[in-house]
Amino acid sequence: MSSVIQPDMAVGSGVPADSVAHDEALKASEYRYRNLFQAMAASFWEIDFTPVGAMLRQLKEQGVRDFRQHFRDNPAFVREMMRASRIIDVNDQTLALFADGDREVMNRLPLDAFWPEESTGVYAESVLAAISKQPNFSTETRLKKSNGEVFDALFTACFPAESVTRGTLLIGVIDISERKKAFADLERSETRYRNLFNSMGVTCYQLDIRGLKKLYEPLISQGVTDLAAYMEENPGFVRQAMDATIIVDVNDSVVAFMGAKNREEVLGPVTRFWIEDDCDGFKQSLASGYAGNPRFETETRHRTLDGRKIDVLFTVAAAPTMREAGFVLVSMVDITARVQAQSALEKVQNEFAHAARISMLGELTASLAHEINQPLAAISANAAAGLRWLSRPEPDMPEITAITRRMAADAQRAGEIISRIRLMASRQSPEKSSVPVNSLIEEAILFLRHEMQAQGVTVAMDLDKDIPTVPGDRTQLQQVVVNLAMNAIQAMSHAGAESRVIRVSSQLTDSQILRISVDDSGPGVPKDERGKLFDSFYTTKPDGMGMGLPICRSIIERHGGEIWVEPGASGGARFSFTLPIA
Repeated sequence: MSSVIQPDMAVGSGVPADSVAHDEALKASEYRYRNLFQAMAASFWEIDFTPVGAMLRQLKEQGVRDFRQHFRDNPAFVREMMRASRIIDVNDQTLALFADGDREVMNRLPLDAFWPEESTGVYAESVLAAISKQPNFSTETRLKKSNGEVFDALFTACFPAESVTRGTLLIGVIDISERKKAFADLERSETRYRNLFNSMGVTCYQLDIRGLKKLYEPLISQGVTDLAAYMEENPGFVRQAMDATIIVDVNDSVVAFMGAKNREEVLGPVTRFWIEDDCDGFKQSLASGYAGNPRFETETRHRTLDGRKIDVLFTVAAAPTMREAGFVLVSMVDITARVQAQSALEKVQNEFAHAARISMLGELTASLAHEINQPLAAISANAAAGLRWLSRPEPDMPEITAITRRMAADAQRAGEIISRIRLMASRQSPEKSSVPVNSLIEEAILFLRHEMQAQGVTVAMDLDKDIPTVPGDRTQLQQVVVNLAMNAIQAMSHAGAESRVIRVSSQLTDSQILRISVDDSGPGVPKDERGKLFDSFYTTKPDGMGMGLPICRSIIERHGGEIWVEPGASGGARFSFTLPIA
């Protein structure tokens, strides 16, 4: 007896159990995807495409083979396809975006109501994508809300096989108006700044420093903090850094500035523009950038494409965000004419300073002659005494030896006096060196010793023994001290002061600036004259030229300091000047 195996049946239903399970799973899946459909942040539409499919088949039956050309020639037909497309469902984001949340409005309006005429071609392209069996089609376009507002959108049409079989398709829309606006603003800003970059009257270079940053990486990992010291120990690093620093853009001013035919000639590594034995400016900019400084500026020399070597003001702008992005901006201003003019001015100032020293020596002629005459007279007297001792039947050799030593000492003293005079009278170019200020002051006072004795002036010196040396030209700085002391001697002498005292002091201020002061016990300087004393050709002396103090000021300012006059502690005048110690 045979038996028929019946499928399991759902209890009391008469329906196979596996069919019930399948339906339940389908419902659960549909529920899950519907929730996902509604919860998505993008706008989603489910469209019944069946009528459009019928319209396309009819075209094909009529012999149309090039649908793209047909759509292009018949935009009204494309609009008919839009109207034939039926909206099956939309999610909540679609309601919010297109109809202010009103589902009735969405149900009432046809699909073409949401497509402005300008975007008709995009709908046609989506249909062509479906015909060619592409899985999806996506582009940026313009769509329209129910209130007529047109906005920028990212439009995507998907054609999954199961949906195409059912004659439906899924459309996704994302509002990109803000993104497009931001991009348009960015484009306008970029255009504005590029126009500014190109039209600036000063040169502007954009440098790619990503290669330079790679060179820094091993140094950072090794704990190198002082790049300047590292470059001194590893001079080859400078050339590597130049080769790794690339000019990627320049403005129009650079082309003329560099003697180039076009921008492309300037682009590339910066190496060829730095003078090999004069690249301190580049090394300083590297050290500044390595330390993270947002700005650097120095005066240096640069080589142009046409072979000129020019003086430039070299500026680097490197905000942290710029460095992070791997670029910096550089500007250079040709200061060759200014440097030449400054050099010429310094030459004239040096000539004036030399003339002032010669004039001062002229005023001190009698004193200097007496100063030299003293050791010469002593030498003459000792020589006569030595001859007498030698003329004896038995010369006293110990006495002759002592006389000879005294003669040698006096000759050395006379030689030192002449050397000081020659130094003051010499016309040599200023030479900066480390100057011990206290010994410079002592030599200046020694130079005026006889003049002070003749005028009854005593000197008190209060010199800080711990002050460091200063960078400067020894002769010119000594000239300033001699000039100030000489002025003090003359002021007290002309005023007939009974007590004639000069106090010279040196001290290091709290701000690490060296200050030298010359006080006198003379009548002082009236308040209304203090501001004029350093003006050229202003003098309070009957036979003065008014050049001494202005020259002193120019010397001190060239050394980076200041000079001024104020009332002294004893009622006289106090002239002070400062010098930086580094």
